[in-house]
Amino acid sequence: MTELTGAAAAMARKIDGRRLGRFHLNVTGMRPVRPRPGWLYVDIALADSQGETSASHFVKAIFSGGGRGVKQWVECRIFPRVEFAQGRAVDARELGLEAGIIGLFGRLIPPGGHLMIDYDSGGQDQTLAELVARVPPPASYLGELMFRAGFRGQFKDWYFSEGGHEGPRKLQANKSPHAAAARAALAEHLQILRQFVRRSLPLTEPERGLVSGAIERARKLIKDFSHTSSARTVPAP
Repeated sequence: MTELTGAAAAMARKIDGRRLGRFHLNVTGMRPVRPRPGWLYVDIALADSQGETSASHFVKAIFSGGGRGVKQWVECRIFPRVEFAQGRAVDARELGLEAGIIGLFGRLIPPGGHLMIDYDSGGQDQTLAELVARVPPPASYLGELMFRAGFRGQFKDWYFSEGGHEGPRKLQANKSPHAAAARAALAEHLQILRQFVRRSLPLTEPERGLVSGAIERARKLIKDFSHTSSARTVPAP
């Protein structure tokens, strides 16, 4: 990798070579985002057990090292289908690699930081359709993975650009900065999810199937995190 310094480069180096399922992560490129100091474009591919690196990206991202009161954050696009040479392809979603990389970001991004994932392209149309159908972000496909990875603070759906420089539509999930904020955010999420599971299903497909699947995710989140909320603690991200 290029000899770059700073918190963003340090985070990329912690990812490079990390095992994910039966693959390893390979950071194939890092370059500065001009004129943003401390920001890096980071390209991540998969490497198989024979050491072959994928021909297409698994993740394309911007890493920020934070600073001036802002914690580290990542904005990324995750590709569910990753191609190798000679037409061989890997279903990263089915193999749990999407969940794995989001979980890794959850371990590397500190409290007060955030993760943004593009759902406008790269095969994330399920999350797009769910958010359009007014599914609460934590119950969407990508949102649940982010929530379970420790991003249980405020969610923001960047569906509409506000200043023209935000790029594609994306889902942002924050990490609460401290334990009290984490407890309050979790309690609010659970309240919204409990309301959502009582929602009537749409009458027509595909909306009915989308909302039904999201309700099942919401029920699992309520089951898995209600005891955490009542205990007035939050698990370590």
